[in-house]
Amino acid sequence: MRAPPLVLGLALALALAAAGAVRAQEPAVVSITSPAAGEVMRGQVSVRGTSAVPGFNSSELAFSYAGDLTGTWFVIQASTQPVTNDILATWDTQSITDGDYILRLRVTLQDGTLQETLVAGLQVRNYTSLPTPTSVPTATATPGSSPPTPMLLPPSPTGTQPPPATPTPLPPNPAALTRAEIYSSLGRGALLIILLFVSFGILLRLRRP
Repeated sequence: MRAPPLVLGLALALALAAAGAVRAQEPAVVSITSPAAGEVMRGQVSVRGTSAVPGFNSSELAFSYAGDLTGTWFVIQASTQPVTNDILATWDTQSITDGDYILRLRVTLQDGTLQETLVAGLQVRNYTSLPTPTSVPTATATPGSSPPTPMLLPPSPTGTQPPPATPTPLPPNPAALTRAEIYSSLGRGALLIILLFVSFGILLRLRRP
């Protein structure tokens, strides 16, 4: 037995109403929907998201330098008005240096607890541009043309190599002394010393009274 169309319509309406009620009961969460992670930003940036969560008391939107280990955050805007999927604040990125940043939306609840969300990898590029990839040109063959023929170098002659040159002996050093000349010089020196002693002795005898 088929159900009448009116009954089917009522059942469908009840199912849709139940689904809507389930979605309405889902609690809102703190979120930043724009900008997204990795996005490049310039000038005035509208930060969108949701801060309207149950027990909302106040919210704070702040940024930090990527890689900063000190935990320092700079407040963009603090508010006591909850926001649902709308503009949280306008961020003037021209007032900061180019670099990579992190956004944080922190909500303080009425019981003193905190809820927050982060968006990392945001790139501020007001004064510098991202490097553009350069394409490497590739050689294209023209229809009907043959590829270039590689040039072959002639082989080097395989003749016998000349023998290595032998060093030419140096002429004898004219300033070199032979052993006989050394002995002769020593003898003349000894004879001169003896003559000096004899002459000195003769002078001493002549001076005696």
